[in-house]
Amino acid sequence: MTIAAVEKVPAPPRAIALRLVSAGFAYPDVAWRSRFDALLCAARGSRAVAAGGLNKLEKALKATPSAELESQHFRLFGPAPVCPLELAFHATKDPYGQAKKVADLAGFYKAFGVESGERADGLPAVLEFLAYLEIKRVHAELNGWSEQRDIVVDAATKLRKEIVFKAFGVMARKLHAAGAPQFYLQLASLCRSLLGGAS
Repeated sequence: MTIAAVEKVPAPPRAIALRLVSAGFAYPDVAWRSRFDALLCAARGSRAVAAGGLNKLEKALKATPSAELESQHFRLFGPAPVCPLELAFHATKDPYGQAKKVADLAGFYKAFGVESGERADGLPAVLEFLAYLEIKRVHAELNGWSEQRDIVVDAATKLRKEIVFKAFGVMARKLHAAGAPQFYLQLASLCRSLLGGAS
């Protein structure tokens, strides 16, 4: 499926929610705020996430000044991070095991014709890829392509259960232990629920 075809598929609520969380973990510069606000609005409009969860996320964002959010992002996820965004780091302490996790994720991307300019295990990239798979699933359903739909559902389920969910659980606990601001804790809670849910 080409990018042009993806743009014509109605944005599924789950894809919107995954993209919202992906954007939330990106560096919070000025451009970030407008993108995040647009995705938050889209998530509300599509009822992608329970209103209570979005309200908590928005309240936590408004309660954190931009400069504070930026410095916390740098502390938590920056060059010498307290809690790296690379999921392989949280999956295992073994460097060879980490390399295998990255290779496994890169294999998923390649199987669906996706090339990432980032590390394959970077949380924002993984969430964007899961959103893409959700769009492909809906596209297959709209066209009555049950075999293609099953392939996408199986891949998304395997990716979440075997590679991403456990590693993200470790990452979420590290965010709590590191005293992350409420915005990142709310984002982590939303992310965990999306990763654990069915396609």
